[in-house]
Amino acid sequence: MEPGDATPRDPSVVDLVTDAEAALGRGDPAAAFVDLGRAGDRVLAAAAAAGAAGGAGAAIAAIVTDDGLGRLATAYATAARHVGDHDRVIAWIEQILPAAVEPRLIATLLRARIWLWSRLDTQRVLDLEPEARAAAEAVGDDETLASVLATAAFAAYRRGDVRRCKSLAERASALATTSHAAHYQAVRAQLFAATAAGELEATLAHSMKARALARGLGRTSDIANESNNLAETYLELGQPYEARACAETAAKLSREVGHVANEATARVFSAMATAEAGDIDGALEQLAAVPELEQYPLVVIDTACAHAYWLLERGAAGDAARARERAAAGLALAERTGTAHRLTALHASLARAHAREADDVAAREQLEHARRGSDRVEPSAHSLLALAAAEVLAASDTARSVILGAARVRILRTAARREDPHAFCVNVRHNRRLLELTGGVPADLPHGS
Repeated sequence: MEPGDATPRDPSVVDLVTDAEAALGRGDPAAAFVDLGRAGDRVLAAAAAAGAAGGAGAAIAAIVTDDGLGRLATAYATAARHVGDHDRVIAWIEQILPAAVEPRLIATLLRARIWLWSRLDTQRVLDLEPEARAAAEAVGDDETLASVLATAAFAAYRRGDVRRCKSLAERASALATTSHAAHYQAVRAQLFAATAAGELEATLAHSMKARALARGLGRTSDIANESNNLAETYLELGQPYEARACAETAAKLSREVGHVANEATARVFSAMATAEAGDIDGALEQLAAVPELEQYPLVVIDTACAHAYWLLERGAAGDAARARERAAAGLALAERTGTAHRLTALHASLARAHAREADDVAAREQLEHARRGSDRVEPSAHSLLALAAAEVLAASDTARSVILGAARVRILRTAARREDPHAFCVNVRHNRRLLELTGGVPADLPHGS
């Protein structure tokens, strides 16, 4: 700097937020998080210097408007979800809330808070939902309200609470949305309810609609997320090649915006599609390479669940022990975070692993745990319970015959509602295996168009 040049102006809170929003737009959430952290710390410093909550509000207003603070909260939460530092931003919101007075700002802060909690503790989301919903309703903000309902529906789905998930989705569906952004969130709530109920064709339709809306809004991260939802649904319908294509799209888009959790999820679905297409060895190599993202517990649980299952399906030397380790780790995390809809699958994998290691007592104990949790799971988990029963219980055991018979009836009854019954019964491995264990796959299953 030459003598006489002005000292560079320290960027304002709004300047930092604007720079961060630009960084998020170009796919650099780490840089955005740094700027947002600086802005957030500056707001906290102003509040701390003022002392009491009333004075804190005035001190914050002196450096940033309510609108600017709302932008900061929204961008900060978005960047945190990309980089995985949810706790820091939740703590920041908790410190800001007592000083917030303007109702629309309060609604924005509460929305950001439960959005962040949705990746950490699903019960916490459901506990916070009524307050966040009331705040959004009070200001007539349909986008914030739809977002709160969608986030809570996701949490209810993950907790295996089908009834509450449906109720939240119905609330979202009844909204007179006035924007594409609000409509997008309302569709997501319906998507989670359909998923929880096992209505796969409805889930597929909602996922396609949500992805189209996300494209219209230009939200790359949301497009990636909906592509992952499509991949998961295609897997359950028995269409692994479509699933892999969607997962690859999700992985590519997630890398572009720096969303490591979405990318990891996409890699899990891609591996599962690889396995369903017949290459279990290749799929297990892919699953082993998915990074252990401790800051994203739900991703870790899903990865462990898939990895344990496909290790058992391969059944090579050492696979049972490795499956037991993976399932046990996933189970501990699922119990800690309230991810109830994965419990039956994880207990079932543990039961199968113990059975193969000739630990009959532990196998039966885990089978019973799987059975007890089977009323709070997505429908496909019932098939995993039946597979475990087939390995744990003796062939002469009446309970084994009853469980397997019920599984066959359930699969064929569900297949009759599918657009492609043959794909559902043949290309979804656990369905095919259960049918083979109970008389074979019917030869007259219709194929989809």
